[in-house]
Amino acid sequence: MFRSRPGLITLALRSLVLRGNPIEHWPASLFWLIWLTVLSLSAEIAVLIWWRGYPGEINVFALPAALMPLLWLLLVGQWFGPREQRWAQRLPVMWMALSLLLLPLWVGGYELLRQPWWDGRAAQLWRYRLSWTLVLLPYCWLGLALLRQLWRSGRLRALVTTLIAVGGLVGFQLYYPESPLWLADAQDTQDVAEPVAPTPPLPETALFFRQPELLHQALNQLTPEVPGAVDVYTIAVAGFGGQTVFLREAEAARQRFADPHGGRDVLLANAAASADRRPMASRDTLAATIREVGRLMNPAEDMLVLYLTSHGGEDHAFSLSYPELELAPITPQWLAETLKSAGIRWKLVAVSACYSGGYLKPLADPYSAVVTAADAKHTSFGCSDNEEYTYFGRAFIVDALGKEARLQPAFNAAKAAILKREAAEEYEHSNPQLALGAEFARRFPVLPLRRGPLAPAER
Repeated sequence: MFRSRPGLITLALRSLVLRGNPIEHWPASLFWLIWLTVLSLSAEIAVLIWWRGYPGEINVFALPAALMPLLWLLLVGQWFGPREQRWAQRLPVMWMALSLLLLPLWVGGYELLRQPWWDGRAAQLWRYRLSWTLVLLPYCWLGLALLRQLWRSGRLRALVTTLIAVGGLVGFQLYYPESPLWLADAQDTQDVAEPVAPTPPLPETALFFRQPELLHQALNQLTPEVPGAVDVYTIAVAGFGGQTVFLREAEAARQRFADPHGGRDVLLANAAASADRRPMASRDTLAATIREVGRLMNPAEDMLVLYLTSHGGEDHAFSLSYPELELAPITPQWLAETLKSAGIRWKLVAVSACYSGGYLKPLADPYSAVVTAADAKHTSFGCSDNEEYTYFGRAFIVDALGKEARLQPAFNAAKAAILKREAAEEYEHSNPQLALGAEFARRFPVLPLRRGPLAPAER
């Protein structure tokens, strides 16, 4: 890149030390715009491969989000720059060239955050401050460098252009849900769900043999879709039978999205407290429920909400367990294939479990929204009967969606609340994830849900 145009690296280095360059010295050709864009995307993918692992694949659905800063700088340059100086081309070229030179410093800072040194409350607070510094400092530095380059074109014009350009980029960085360009394949490691105290075995053998009847009753109460209306079908799954916190959370999710007239929600739960009236959660019962919902709904207009809560392992296996019963776990690939075979198009899938970010890649598509309590490398918290809900369930289902029906703002509020709580308790951040499909966002700008407080949790 720089060998064919040695002047560009000189311009960029001078700019980073806040030295001015005539605006006309910066390249304004389409070639440089495309070349720097490709180089920037390649650098981002290379860093993600380093951090998240290989093999994997490029997330093509993230390309629009990755190109949004370029589009924003093109528009700002077109709106505020003198036509004869071609700011629309030069503004993105400046920004990408400067960003590439700052990339090693930024990556080095985040590598520090990834080290196992941050133990104890004081260290966690310093880590939190450093993380915000690494978010905001590059924008401040690049903003000053950009202002210095535009200064000769008029101080007021340079100041307004810089503030609008950098302000838009910072807002996009902070409020647009993370959409990584690289999705690493799931690793085959052992489940590390925390051990819990034993709970009573399944009540009476006869109750176990009632499961087909309970499932039949639950599916029979489902009502067909109404033509011309958006009907929402809800399936909530409490997977781990050793703790009732998952049952309470699944019931809260069912209430939040349930049709006020009834007949469009099913709760599958592995819990002694509900074993006499609710079907158990297994691969078979979940697959049967998804198939029945797919048969009843109109795939062109109706939506499925699937909420899963349990323990999760580093291999992204979602635990389905009941004392003294052997149940196969849910895996991301199995769930994706089951939903696809049922013909379900519009769906909101939320997975509340450790390492649940492993569900993003198999489930993400333009017609879906996938929310997870953690990324693929971290645990989530609150999986204890000392809690009414998990940290994610409380922040997202109970609090955020109780006040805000737009998915992205609700997720942002929940993620901020979880970060604050984890920092206060000196936990490593679980880093909840949202993969929001473009078509889903357009069709459901406001989620059809029940806002406000929920009924008392089931104990």
